[in-house]
Amino acid sequence: MLRKSLLCASLLFVGCNDAQSNDAETFRDGLPSKEMTQVKPPKENGQGLTAAGPSAQYGQGQKAEYYQATVAATVSVNGGTLWVLNLIEQITKYPPTTLEENKAVWGPSTEALSPTTWRLTVTKSGDASFSWVLEGKAKAEEDSAFRAVLSGTQQVAVDADGERVKGYGSGELFIDWDAAHTLPNADDNVGTVEIRYARPSASAEATVDADFHQVRDENDASKRVDGNYHYKASAAAGGEFEFATYEDIDNGDPLRAKLEKLSIKSRWTATGAGRSDIKVTGGDLVGEATLNECWDTNFLSTYFRVSLDPRLGYGEAEAACGGFTAAVYSSL
Repeated sequence: MLRKSLLCASLLFVGCNDAQSNDAETFRDGLPSKEMTQVKPPKENGQGLTAAGPSAQYGQGQKAEYYQATVAATVSVNGGTLWVLNLIEQITKYPPTTLEENKAVWGPSTEALSPTTWRLTVTKSGDASFSWVLEGKAKAEEDSAFRAVLSGTQQVAVDADGERVKGYGSGELFIDWDAAHTLPNADDNVGTVEIRYARPSASAEATVDADFHQVRDENDASKRVDGNYHYKASAAAGGEFEFATYEDIDNGDPLRAKLEKLSIKSRWTATGAGRSDIKVTGGDLVGEATLNECWDTNFLSTYFRVSLDPRLGYGEAEAACGGFTAAVYSSL
């Protein structure tokens, strides 16, 4: 399994170089952190919730279905990045194998019983500008066979004195599951994901954009799908999260097997109350369909409308949706 192999590989860097240099911290600053790239869903009493399927008793006063869909989507994005960042964090706890003025390298190293060799390289191109790449190859291959599995760039934020501020800045990271799939003991992930993030300061708005390309469809392992996600939030003003993907909404009807575009935009306040606006277009659908739902600070559904059947609705937007009385659909 690739993920397990990568985590095990992080232990290989212990003791590679016993001489710790303060200069190594410069290169650690150039790597992304979990705080910089994490997508945080609406919270209740300051505690994050985990993804769950729609309530069996879905309806007015029940847990809002599209609040839950929003949380599930944030889990999808976070799942693609957090394990990467955990791995990088584990590797760079130890001194680099080689350290130069503008480059630090951890590895190459191979676990005793592993068929895969790993190497992490961080390059400094300016006082606060960095690029990095994690490469792998089969143990028996030449060094020329290393291929990039994870890579990225980062611009670290600086303070008024021009000093780098660890944990803040902006950057991009790229996960190439297709390249990883060519390594020994690879898992079944395919496709790629590009992630762009910005967290300028503790008080500034944070943003994360993710583009998934030809990844495995969770509902049908024989298919590949694309997906786009956009997130922004601040501690004081709440946040918003939107995503778009292609799905067959006709439950496997062989006569209606085309993929429809499904987009969801969710907005919420700092208290957790919020709204989702959903639009479905294309595929076997003639025209478009919309669905709207609001929820309160306990994430219970207070308002629901579906364009295809207005009889299913309940609640009044002015009373049930707080400051989100008007629908706003995703532009992705």
